[in-house]
Amino acid sequence: MAGPLDGIRVVEISMFQQGPVAGMRLGDLGAEIIKVEPKTGDPARGMMRIIGADTGLKGRNYYFESNNRNKRSIALDLNTEKGKEIFFELIKRADVFLTNMSIAAPKRMGIDYQTLSSLNPRLIYAHASGWGRQGPDANELSFDYTGIARAGTMMMCGERGGPPGTLIPGMGDEMGGLMCAWAVTAALYVREKTGKGQLVDSSLMGSLIALHGVNFAAPGVLGREFPRLLRAEAGNAIYNHYKCKDGKWIVIAHLQPDRYWPNVCKAMGLEELEHDPRFNTIEARHDNGKELVSILDKKFATKTRDEWMEIFKRENVIYTPIQSPTEVFKDPQALANDYVIGVDHPVWGKIKMLGFPWTFAETPASVRREAPELGQHTEEVLLELGYSWDDIAKLKEEEVII
Repeated sequence: MAGPLDGIRVVEISMFQQGPVAGMRLGDLGAEIIKVEPKTGDPARGMMRIIGADTGLKGRNYYFESNNRNKRSIALDLNTEKGKEIFFELIKRADVFLTNMSIAAPKRMGIDYQTLSSLNPRLIYAHASGWGRQGPDANELSFDYTGIARAGTMMMCGERGGPPGTLIPGMGDEMGGLMCAWAVTAALYVREKTGKGQLVDSSLMGSLIALHGVNFAAPGVLGREFPRLLRAEAGNAIYNHYKCKDGKWIVIAHLQPDRYWPNVCKAMGLEELEHDPRFNTIEARHDNGKELVSILDKKFATKTRDEWMEIFKRENVIYTPIQSPTEVFKDPQALANDYVIGVDHPVWGKIKMLGFPWTFAETPASVRREAPELGQHTEEVLLELGYSWDDIAKLKEEEVII
């Protein structure tokens, strides 16, 4: 079955992660994605070597692969007149142009919104920027790290009194890409009603600020921040995480602690604490939180995580394991809902990839093609635009394409 964006054509000029993820997610939803790359390619093709990490298998790069599935690649020199002509022909036939270049770069290249919308008034021009289009730093460069730093993310992670939290790279870019794809779908809906395209900007900074949501309500409304937590001094000890006998960690999560306190006491063999005046009310548990966490720490250390999960399920305690990425990819719940999917890759064989964060009963998302090699579809796309084989040969001789 076709995806919900079947029939939508997206022309993408993007690099690294935020822009490519936006295109990848639109492609998952059924859109046709044509990735226009310089003849040197998206720099992400060199990841993870740039940061000294493993590059992948059989000459393929898992970082580029995961961000660029469901796309075709055309390698094009946009500094040449003929290269620009080809690009403009693509834009005339496109529904969406997607980029995560700096705000000023498209203007310098002659592919800004005004130029492209004059060629195609129905075009959705989606710019996944770093800092938004307005303000003193709109033209500054950005990467994932700068976004999570400036948007407050690093100061919301880690424990109180500690340094800014170190996050796995890419989380900000991933959120920025999802926000951009969301904006594109909304703009396409508006176009269905009005017949007009528009400029759509989403940014790394704006996406991460939105992600934090309620965490910004405190400084916004009260003028003070929600405090960073200390696990050992949790104000609600049954909304906390604990280390088990086997070294694995588990979360118990009760936002109605008085209701579930008897269940936790029974499950953990601590019935004597249920009516202990130090812990028998939400206020008492808060005031004696450090002592209670210490008691629970010792108790959790007596059984493995699997043993505790079996008990908690039986005793109606709200819990979940703290999983490693490898465990997530084996999680039956993630597999059942296609959050993790199996893919038959033409080079790597059977692998698992990130799946889809949404489900459509009638128009499901899908992975239809692997990430492209640089310029893999240049000839194919040019033929679709009406170029002849002689034209293509000449463009190669003139080094407009590779």
